[in-house]
Amino acid sequence: MKTTGFKPLQSEKTDKRGSELESLLHSEHVINVEKLIVGGDGLGRISFKEKSLVVFIPLAVPGDRLKIKIVKAEKNHLRGQILEIVEPSIDRRTAPCEYFQSCGGCSIQHMTEDSQVLQKELILKYLLNKFIPNKDYNLLPTVRSDSDFNYRNRIQLKFENGKLGYFKKASHEIVDITHCPIADKRISIAIPGVKMRLKPSTELVRYELRINHLEEFEFYRIGEDGEGLSFSQVNNSVNKKLVEAVELIVGGLNPKFLSELYAGAGNFSFPLLTKFPNLRMESVELNPKLTEFAVKRVVESNLQKRLTFFTTDCETFVKRRPLSKEMVLLDPPRAGCSPEVMKSICNQLPNQVLYVSCHPANLARDLSLLLQKEPAYKIKHLQIFDMFPQTDHFETLVHLAKE
Repeated sequence: MKTTGFKPLQSEKTDKRGSELESLLHSEHVINVEKLIVGGDGLGRISFKEKSLVVFIPLAVPGDRLKIKIVKAEKNHLRGQILEIVEPSIDRRTAPCEYFQSCGGCSIQHMTEDSQVLQKELILKYLLNKFIPNKDYNLLPTVRSDSDFNYRNRIQLKFENGKLGYFKKASHEIVDITHCPIADKRISIAIPGVKMRLKPSTELVRYELRINHLEEFEFYRIGEDGEGLSFSQVNNSVNKKLVEAVELIVGGLNPKFLSELYAGAGNFSFPLLTKFPNLRMESVELNPKLTEFAVKRVVESNLQKRLTFFTTDCETFVKRRPLSKEMVLLDPPRAGCSPEVMKSICNQLPNQVLYVSCHPANLARDLSLLLQKEPAYKIKHLQIFDMFPQTDHFETLVHLAKE
């Protein structure tokens, strides 16, 4: 099967970066796609001056044989644009969403779900082998979503000049949509009605559409402080399994005191305290709206003597207050733990570290720092939770234990 007519993404405009590889710009090649990389691009190679050069190709699938054009030259790699699918991978499919080709909301919807999960596992293994090459680990089977579509309990859409939708891939231009296949069906069918109710705007405005804690649809404008109280994980079924996995690990160790950094509004705090009546926790979160919500819940649940929420950045907290020697629970944003937090953990070296990560490269970096400082840490639990099907993102749970 041959497919042509791929439109270049906006980011794929020819670009020169002072690289010796500039002579390859505009050149065409037939290339085999080996694997996916962080970000969702495919990776292939071409020969140049007796060297094998890496090429990153958006919308490629491992196993594809493609005709590509080189559109960008970096110092150590190239970027290519698909001109023709010479031979498609067995894992390639027509994306179920009509907006996929241009919409930036999903990155790998053109791959079967089984292949999506496999590639995520390979990405994690590659990064761990690169950053901690001499550390043994056993990657447990991936925890998959109950549904590969209609799983998101909230989405954020952009509105400008009458268009409501997501940004185009690598662009700030809005793809105007009438539905979203990865959103909860109650959200998806409400999109046209939301658009009709919005006041015209020539400036970009962001709106959150969600199913709230009462299982009702609502939408509101997002202010300068970001998501406000939209603190819940977007995939209820996978988040429940993630919390249960953390509970199982904590229950097996029975700590008396646990320090939790990047706590949000208590996604892990409240389930742990409910399940383990002898546990005491200190939880740290910078967003005051989240901690305000959490503190109210602390009072309502009569947990004042067992849970203290600190509204501060984790860097300030670890400088002023020691962490639990028994167990530290980390759930940082995509950037991973800050250098100050990692330095503090490396200095204090708690017996147990639970790390929940949404970015595998930053997770591997942080694990490398910890394991260099304390080689006695063993990886006791390692598992992917596929929180975001149709995208290259995923959550990873790691348990480190000193032996």
